[in-house]
Amino acid sequence: MATFSQVFLSLPMALDLLGPPSFLLLSLLFTLHHFLYSTLRLLCKNTILAPLIFLLSLLSPVISGACVLLTLYYYLYPPQAGNTAGHILVNVLPYLYASILRWVSPLFTLLEGISTLLVIQVVGRVGKGWADDDEKEEGLEWRSLVGLVVAALVYSAGLWLIIWAFPAAPFPAFLLGAVLASTLFLSFIGFSLRRTNVLETSLVLFYVAYSAWISAAEGAMEPRQYGSSWLSHDWAVAKSVSASNVNTLAHVAYGSLFDSLWRVSLSLPPHLLLSLIYRVVVLHFAARIVPVIRKSTGWDGESDAVPNFWDGRSLGEEPANMRITTIVLSYRRPILIAVYTHLLLLDAGSQTWWRWINITLFLAVWSLELLLDADEDAESSVGRWKVE
Repeated sequence: MATFSQVFLSLPMALDLLGPPSFLLLSLLFTLHHFLYSTLRLLCKNTILAPLIFLLSLLSPVISGACVLLTLYYYLYPPQAGNTAGHILVNVLPYLYASILRWVSPLFTLLEGISTLLVIQVVGRVGKGWADDDEKEEGLEWRSLVGLVVAALVYSAGLWLIIWAFPAAPFPAFLLGAVLASTLFLSFIGFSLRRTNVLETSLVLFYVAYSAWISAAEGAMEPRQYGSSWLSHDWAVAKSVSASNVNTLAHVAYGSLFDSLWRVSLSLPPHLLLSLIYRVVVLHFAARIVPVIRKSTGWDGESDAVPNFWDGRSLGEEPANMRITTIVLSYRRPILIAVYTHLLLLDAGSQTWWRWINITLFLAVWSLELLLDADEDAESSVGRWKVE
């Protein structure tokens, strides 16, 4: 939690106080730190070196603080061209990092959709289980009634969002009509197969409406200065802060943490700020949910999983089909840092059509979940997520 707070507060501080170059350097250092930590954690998983990972986790806030101090040092004392290592670290790698973020940004959008579907399914399962535990009083199942009211409110909010933000251009309007029709038909199919419930379908409709609204809002934005050309010379200019040494600059930076976060929040358009918060939160919850699913459904092949790292096996001893999930989950921290960084420096217009691709993928995966192996899966623990 301490490390997350450091990342959450330090990156806006660097962007607002020091400028985009220092912001990218700090984000790169955070990403490298958590990438190396995740790699060691993955390689040492349930081996004799596992205690080393516990020690590194305790030192993680200290290392993150050192990354901030290193960024402040290089802001005050930029490396000369002759200093090869420092020059590459400060003047080359951050801009390469920014370029990579921009190229992989569509993957972040698609990852948001898959994570949202996972969270929606879990919410549907929890809501259905909560309603099924209802104790009848005078013949009234009040929990089921509350669930229906909540679903109706979500449906209404989604429909209001569609009407309010309905696109004026013909092609986006056609795309919105197509995805709404697909959502409606998939909902009917899910109800007929008893593979879904009203809470899940209402959340699916709302996410489709939200994505269509965000796509229209991003398409109407003028390109941001550093979003339209991340590597341009005009953009890569550090801000001027009067500080004689790293100690003084550190005090200034520490005192401006929350002010910088507020100023950066105000500088972002409301829909972009909402997109930033939503994407980071949904990816975080998805990363928390998958290990729970693996243990509760027995995907790891063992019912008594070790709480520390999902099971008692090393990466090489895991089933082949589970290794990819383990690897992706191991690198969730650097992925979240990269997503957070990218959204703070987002060229919104470049994401417009990827939003529609994300909606299509989202509905396609949901349809597969509804249709494939319905009879067999209905008897499994996974099939009892949404309906009995």
